[in-house]
Amino acid sequence: MLKVKNITQEQIIDVIRKAKIIKDVDAIRDNEPLTEQGVDSLDFSTLLFNIEEEFGVEIPDEDIDDLQTVAQIVSYVNSKA
Repeated sequence: MLKVKNITQEQIIDVIRKAKIIKDVDAIRDNEPLTEQGVDSLDFSTLLFNIEEEFGVEIPDEDIDDLQTVAQIVSYVNSKA
């Protein structure tokens, strides 16, 4: 698994686009919880799995509650890469 550094919001949004969990990906707000933007818990789990695979990071269960927005995910992945 290749670790990628300096992940951008656009890269995270691209993972969301590929996972097809939000219909209007261009309308995603980076500082609003994804659950308030139509992402249910199963889709969110799928998203985190895809992020782990795409960027070579492991997201332990205890960190998930801190990863609710795109901005938080970007910051987290960059801190782990």
